[in-house]
Amino acid sequence: MAAANARIGVAKAAYYPLLNLTAAGGFESGAITSLLQGPAGLWSVGGQAIQTLFDGGRRRAASDQAVEAYDQTVATYRETVLTSFQQVEDNLAALRILENEAKTQNDAVRRSPEIVGPLNSAIQRWCY
Repeated sequence: MAAANARIGVAKAAYYPLLNLTAAGGFESGAITSLLQGPAGLWSVGGQAIQTLFDGGRRRAASDQAVEAYDQTVATYRETVLTSFQQVEDNLAALRILENEAKTQNDAVRRSPEIVGPLNSAIQRWCY
């Protein structure tokens, strides 16, 4: 999402002019002995500004595309988060169901001697 947000800023920056400032300096001399003396120094400073006057809506389209890409990224992120929460909730519900089933089975195992004991005695009386 951060990258998509940054692309919006890049697209909006295209509306502003491009400014370039340059500077150069140095020394020039025919003889090395007079290289560092006053008349041997030179310098230059320059500037440039560039602004697109007509681009057929390209900058606006790029800006709109960046905003829509950001919105899509946010929607995908929200969907991922909601899916994650749903999976956690489903697993918690399954855990509760399994816990109730385990409790029921434990109760049945605990009560089994009460049921099986009389049944075994009846079988032994009948068979012997």
